[in-house]
Amino acid sequence: MASESAIKDHAAVEQPHGLPPILSKKFNITDVKQDALKWNKEWEVAIASSTAADVLKEITYFLDDSFFPPSDIEFLHKDLRSVQDRVAEALRRLFDEGHFDTIWLLLNVAEQKRHILEGLKGASVAPTLWGQDCRAFCPELTVSNLVSQGGKGFIDFLTRVLELFKSPTKPAFLPNSWWEQASDLPNPWWDKASDVSPRKKPTSQSTKNVFEAVTINRNKFIAHFVLSSVLSIVGDITNRSAGMKGVLHVMENTEGYIARSLAHAKTTFRDKPLIRCDNCTKTPEDIGQGVRFMVCSVCKAKLNFEVHYCSQSCQKQDWSLHKQACGKKPVSKGLKGTKGDSLWAFGDSNPTADFLRSLDKEGRPLRSLRDIGVNPCKGKRSPAAERQAQMLEADRNVDYFLFTPRGETVRFVIDDPGAKMIFRIHRGEILTQTDNTGLGSMGEYLLKKMSGYPGLNRNIILKQLCEEHGTDTTREIVRLEQTSRKHGKSTFLEGWVKDSASVFGDWSWLGLL
Repeated sequence: MASESAIKDHAAVEQPHGLPPILSKKFNITDVKQDALKWNKEWEVAIASSTAADVLKEITYFLDDSFFPPSDIEFLHKDLRSVQDRVAEALRRLFDEGHFDTIWLLLNVAEQKRHILEGLKGASVAPTLWGQDCRAFCPELTVSNLVSQGGKGFIDFLTRVLELFKSPTKPAFLPNSWWEQASDLPNPWWDKASDVSPRKKPTSQSTKNVFEAVTINRNKFIAHFVLSSVLSIVGDITNRSAGMKGVLHVMENTEGYIARSLAHAKTTFRDKPLIRCDNCTKTPEDIGQGVRFMVCSVCKAKLNFEVHYCSQSCQKQDWSLHKQACGKKPVSKGLKGTKGDSLWAFGDSNPTADFLRSLDKEGRPLRSLRDIGVNPCKGKRSPAAERQAQMLEADRNVDYFLFTPRGETVRFVIDDPGAKMIFRIHRGEILTQTDNTGLGSMGEYLLKKMSGYPGLNRNIILKQLCEEHGTDTTREIVRLEQTSRKHGKSTFLEGWVKDSASVFGDWSWLGLL
C-alpha cells in the first residue's frame, strides 16, 4: 500500500492567487469550509440545472480569449501535466502494491461518502485559477455516482483516470459530453453594449482560449480531487480509524479471496429499486432516453402506492388485471428488482438472488428463513441425496437430516440466523446441482456441530455425505478444515458470518423473519 507520506508529497503544492469567485456567487453556494455537505449538494443542484454553455458564459462575462495568450495556455498545459503525472504515480502505487480497491469496497457507504467529500474539499482549496468555482466544471463528481454499486463507481473512476493520465497525450483531458458542448462557442457578449458588461466590448468573438483554460482547470480540479480523496482513505488505513477498523479486521483475518468475494458481493447490490412497467416489465433504460413513466393516479392518491407504466397503451393492456385492486389495496406483481421484490437490492446476474426467488414452487414470496427449501434438481441426484431433498421439503424447519448406523433419523437445526441462511443457500445450490462450491463449508459445519452427537461420529457423517454428494466430498471438507485451522477459525461458515457482519451489519435481523 502506498504510504500516506508519499501521497502527501504528491499533494503538497504552493497555493497561488486565483481569480475571484464568479459562479459561487451566482448560484449562492455555501462556503465549503462552513458546511462541505451543504456546499456539495448546492453545487450538484446548480450543475444539474445548468448547461456547460451557461457556465462558460458567466466566465466570459469577465474574461475573453485575449486574457489567455498562447504562452499562458502552454504554461497551463505543462502545469496540468505535472499534476497528472503525480496522480498517475500515486494511483499506480496504490493499485500495484496493496488491496486498495478491496478495502474501499468493504467500507460502509457513510465512510465512502465522507472520503468523497474530503476529496472535493481538498480540490476546492487546491491551486486552480477558479478555486471552488471549478466544482461547476465537473458534473461527473457526484457523490451518488461515486458510491454507486457499493463504491465500484469510485474505483471505475480512478481506473479511468489512471489509464488516461498514463497516456502519452500531454496533457490528458477527461472526456465529458456535458462539458464538451461548450467548446468553441462564440463570445455571447460580443454584440452587447459596453454598459451591459463590467468592461469594454470584448476584443475576441471566440471563446476557444477561455474554454481551453477552463478545461485545463477542470482537469486539474479532478486531479486534486483524486489526490485528496485517496489521501483521506490512506490516512484512515494508516491511523486505523474507527471507520476503518472493521474492514482492516476482515483484510487481516481472512484469506484474500474471502475479502475480495465480500467486496465483489457489495458491487452487485442495487442502490435503489428499479422502476418497471407493470405490463411489459421494461425499465426506462430498456426503452431509451426521453421516456417518462406514468403512475396510476388513483393508487397514488388513495393508497400512496405506485404502479408504473411506460405508456398509455401498456396501461390499457394491464387494466383487466389492475382494476381488481385499483385504489382498493396495494397489490404488487413483485417484478424483479422493483420495490415489490423483497430481493430488489440484488443485481440481475446474482445467482444467489435468483435461487432465493425460485425457492417456492407455488410462487409465494420469501418471508422467512424457513422458506429457503429445496427446488427440483437441474441434473440427477443420487438416491441418498434424493431422499434428503424429499425429507427437507416435507419438514422445512430442519436444516439437514443425519442418520445413525441403526437407521435413526437426527434432525439438525441451526439457531444462529446468519449461519442458517448461508447453510441453507449452500444446501439448496448443492441439492439442485446449481453450484457445488459450498459443499466443503456445509460439510465442515455439520462435522463441527454433530460429530459428538449420540449415535454419530465424524466417519459416519462423512460416509453419508459421500453417498449423497460424491466420493470427492471428504477431500473438499478436509481441505477447508485445514484452511480454517490455518486462519484460526472454527469453521469457514462461522468465520464468514462473523467477518461479513463488519461489512453488511449484524445478521441478527434475520431471526425476525
